[in-house]
Amino acid sequence: METDAAVNLTAAAATAAAEATETVKPVAAACYDNNLVNSQGMFLGDQPLRFSLPLLLIQVSLILLLSAAAHHVLRRLGQSRFVTHMLVGIFLGPSVLGRNHELRGTLFSERGTYILESVSLVALILFLFSMGVKTDMGLLRRPSGRAVAVGLAGAFVPLAITLPVFHVLQPTLPHDLRGSSLITELAVRLSLSSFPVIADALAELDLLNSELGRIALTASLITDVTSWFLRACFAATFLITEAKSPVFTAKILASFVAFVLFVAFVARPAGRYIAYKRTPAGDLLSEGSFVVLVIAALLSALVTDVIGFKYMIGPMMLGLALPGGMPIGATMTERLDSFFIALFLPVYMALAGYRTDLAELGAHDEKWCALELFVALCIAGKMVGCIAAGLFFAMPIGEATALALMLNIRGIVEVAAINNWGDTMKASAEHYSTLTVSMVLITAAATPLIKLLYDPTGRFARAKRRTMEGARPNAELRVMACLYTEDHAAPLIDLLEASGANRDFPVSLIVLHLTELVGRAASVLKPHKKSSSSTSNSPSDRIVNAFRHFEQQASPGAVTVSPYVAQSPYSSMHHDVCSLAHSRKANLILLPFHKSSDGARSTANNAVRAANRAVLQYAPCSVAILVDHGLAAGSACATASNRNLLQRVALYFLGGPDDREALAYAARMPESGGTAVTVVRFKLRNWVGMGGRDEVRDEEVLQEFWQRYRDDERVVYVEKTVEDGEGTASVVRSMSDKFDLLIVGRRGEDRDLEGSALTSGLSEWSECPELGVLGDMLASAEFASKVSILVIQQQAVLITAAGAGEADHQQ
Repeated sequence: METDAAVNLTAAAATAAAEATETVKPVAAACYDNNLVNSQGMFLGDQPLRFSLPLLLIQVSLILLLSAAAHHVLRRLGQSRFVTHMLVGIFLGPSVLGRNHELRGTLFSERGTYILESVSLVALILFLFSMGVKTDMGLLRRPSGRAVAVGLAGAFVPLAITLPVFHVLQPTLPHDLRGSSLITELAVRLSLSSFPVIADALAELDLLNSELGRIALTASLITDVTSWFLRACFAATFLITEAKSPVFTAKILASFVAFVLFVAFVARPAGRYIAYKRTPAGDLLSEGSFVVLVIAALLSALVTDVIGFKYMIGPMMLGLALPGGMPIGATMTERLDSFFIALFLPVYMALAGYRTDLAELGAHDEKWCALELFVALCIAGKMVGCIAAGLFFAMPIGEATALALMLNIRGIVEVAAINNWGDTMKASAEHYSTLTVSMVLITAAATPLIKLLYDPTGRFARAKRRTMEGARPNAELRVMACLYTEDHAAPLIDLLEASGANRDFPVSLIVLHLTELVGRAASVLKPHKKSSSSTSNSPSDRIVNAFRHFEQQASPGAVTVSPYVAQSPYSSMHHDVCSLAHSRKANLILLPFHKSSDGARSTANNAVRAANRAVLQYAPCSVAILVDHGLAAGSACATASNRNLLQRVALYFLGGPDDREALAYAARMPESGGTAVTVVRFKLRNWVGMGGRDEVRDEEVLQEFWQRYRDDERVVYVEKTVEDGEGTASVVRSMSDKFDLLIVGRRGEDRDLEGSALTSGLSEWSECPELGVLGDMLASAEFASKVSILVIQQQAVLITAAGAGEADHQQ
């Protein structure tokens, strides 16, 4: 009893001291029995929440449960996880739930929050280290002029506005702001954009690999690297000015220089040795190597904190020195980000919200208004600077505004800075609450506005649709072949060999190797360059080598290959595909089907399926999906015998734009000299016809095709008359096993009445709508072991005058 009374008395004294000095955290130490860790249980008379472990578990569980529930609602309003975690903390704090002092003292006592904050700080240290590893410093090698201008203008304009205003108004400001460096540090912090925060926010918005997303990432990295350098210099300057002797100054400089040299000449080579020598290609780090890196990150924070610099500088510098991507960056994502950081980093942000007291905002109007004035000046100045730089480079006003909003997003780095100001007494409780609420409001307003103002697929929708049907028969065919794995190379090459490429019918081939973004914070889309190491042979290298061999085997001038690589999240991978197809003016995008089979079993990749569907929806040109049922197995034989595997190709023509596009592609195949093409025209019995535009166009293209190849014995034209969809399926079943490849139109939007009747009833069992009715039936298990299928979609052409005018301008 006496011990409990002493604890309560000391805690009360600490609370009183905190309130008297208006600090963010209590200045007096909380006194508690350090033996109260594990409870023996409530049935033996213990109060579990008086013990450290049960209290920590219930605090973490409560924060995570409330965060998950709140984000389920707030994400529908376009809010980020940062906003969710901060609002949960505010809800638990003195503003809402914490108004009940008994509940607050039970769940979030001083001793409990100390332990919780210590664990969450470890998560922050590891987060900074992980983001440092995943930061691609290659973005700074050749940054675009827009990114440099936006980054610099967005940093200097708010400083040029805020600092002079502060000096003018300084005599009239409240005393605690007048003589403090808080306003200056705040202006510097808000004028900069944090790369980890921007990268995380853009990943949530699925804008990492959008045009504006790439500009925002590069601009934020430019200012962020500069800020880390300046932060280290300012910290060193402060320590030197506080030095009492030259010896002390020399120790400070020597300590920091020694740490930098250790990172550059010991940690970096060791990290590269672990990544490239000790770890097999394509594998994650071993458990021992992973533990070594985590310990190194924690020790780097310890060293920089001990020598007088902030603990955040060490892990960030160490992370930047290590190579990102595979295997170090991927290991951090797989083992660290997905568990420990995901578990305890929300706790750090919730604790920041927990310390926010909304009552403080109304209690000191003068302080609140003065601080908000400078926050508003910084944000407005950054908006003006970014928008002005964007307009200088002829960006539309909407996109320039969206870019400025992206660079104004705030997150955990800003919260860490505010916490530091509170710890060092630069910010009082009122200042702290004002600043945290401001960061939440800025981000809460920015993210929905970005979604409203910027649609990265908009420029594809406005672009002129390039089709094979509208091109001249002997015009260069620009095909973009997309591959997710090495296994997709062989069937695509076999298909391209049968596509009739020669000097008179050339093919310009854009090869794009798509991989999921793992271990890096910024997406990648760039021309492929062979790995510098002679011993390295990456999957991209092997894919490109296969297509280079195909180029060399073709007749001179028939095929040209332009290889690219892209790394991005699957959810936004279609941005890279559509962007490259648009810039290279492709007529056709070739995609592999999301299902693959090794003969014994079939596997499906739903992420690839979602990416394919998005490409079908947004592509600026025609799209084809190849369902491979045997081409890959025969590719080696085809190469050895120098003979095309696809000697018998059939096109099922039901009518409509997709079928006409499929006919335009099939019409090139006889030019290869080794491919026989059979066109099967389906007609509905007793169909009179409506005389529509599609029907007339169908007859025209069929007539042109037959007149072109009527004397070619390799080309056969057949008409089949059926009663309904069941008759169509019956004919398809009886004929399909005679061919190596079947080509069909997707017919996603059946505008042709006869075509709709020809497939009536077949869509009831559709499993893969992206293949269309006929393609889905052909890809079913009944046909899986017999023939491969190529499903082609002609992208719909915009009919709006504005869209047509802009499309013609882009063309």
